[in-house]
Amino acid sequence: MGIIDRLLGRPEQRANGGWFAAGFDATKSAAGVSITQDTALSIASVYSAVSLYAQTVASMSWGAYIRDGGVRRPVARPRWMDQPIPNNPNYTGFEFKHRIVSSLMLDGNAFVLMLKSGGIVVEARVLDPRAVEILRGPNGEPLYKITSKAGEMTVGTDEMVHIPLFAYGENDRGISPVEYHRVTLGLASATQLFSAKFYEQGAAPSAIIRTPTELTGDQASQLRESFGRRHEGIDRMHRIAVLTGGAEYQPISAKISDMQLIETMHYGVEQVARIYALPLFLMQYPGNSSYNSLEMAMLAWLQTGLAPVLKRIEDGLARMIPGQTTFIAFNTGSLLKATTKESYEALAIALNNGLMNLDEARAIIDRAPLPNGEGQAFWKPLNIGTVGADPINAEQQEPPI
Repeated sequence: MGIIDRLLGRPEQRANGGWFAAGFDATKSAAGVSITQDTALSIASVYSAVSLYAQTVASMSWGAYIRDGGVRRPVARPRWMDQPIPNNPNYTGFEFKHRIVSSLMLDGNAFVLMLKSGGIVVEARVLDPRAVEILRGPNGEPLYKITSKAGEMTVGTDEMVHIPLFAYGENDRGISPVEYHRVTLGLASATQLFSAKFYEQGAAPSAIIRTPTELTGDQASQLRESFGRRHEGIDRMHRIAVLTGGAEYQPISAKISDMQLIETMHYGVEQVARIYALPLFLMQYPGNSSYNSLEMAMLAWLQTGLAPVLKRIEDGLARMIPGQTTFIAFNTGSLLKATTKESYEALAIALNNGLMNLDEARAIIDRAPLPNGEGQAFWKPLNIGTVGADPINAEQQEPPI
């Protein structure tokens, strides 16, 4: 391809043949295992990481808001936030958020097709990222070519929300964690397959029987089977063995390479946790957490792992909410729920400093407001005054201690 073609964004014409024609498989990792978005989920640690992100975000509440004079106020929620596909009641808001995040974690991109009627979004559908190709219009605007069983169609940014997980430079499409870490995931998959075959086939014998003379094939089989009938199994494993004819029983200990199999499997879990910025304790990894409390550990994950994902989803979908200053926000407080005692202490601090009234505090703990508006008053400390204000009834104030 010439430099002019590259600058103009003309597609490169590739001739048939090359590596793929010679049998090269782009999905094969250095470990010899084929890694795709589908096969990557067969790795336990990858499935755990993807499902943890997807289910956590999907279970978080979200809402539509407007910025009014610097104050965030809730507005009417669009229907598609709770019922993305009207004619499919099983496609809930939870499923909608779950599919967005799982697409991001596997492909690095989430494409949401927004079907409108009269300028209002009536249906929101998360597409398979592999079925969407990003093109360029005559003015450089992005176009999205969708390929499905029904055919092909191309839509613009008015009907498509594209959320990349990690993009750089002038690339429109985000990079896929599965593709860019195929070697690491291939090692984890190969280790998992090797351990399964190791226990399935039992290629390494636990012991051998030595005889002073050469045995025929039939004699060796008879000796092995007779010994197994008397000593294999839980009920017979501790019986005393009696060998005749000079035969010797020699147990075989596990090889160092077999003992390192567990370490290799642990290494794979650590690498997947690094790829997805997950604390190891959330991956059910053995060992103690370095955090003093679960709340601090969840806060660290929220700040370094979840927050960027939530922000990308919020900003990507915000333009589908009518209004210039409207936006979408997730309620991250549900991830930092403390014990009942800590929650009530936090509410008491907010009440005693006038940050909220009794009705607002009762609503947080799912209690009805007080009757006759008794819970709408705000409290303030009486021993604190406004900076620069003249003292009131100064003679009645106690001297500072």
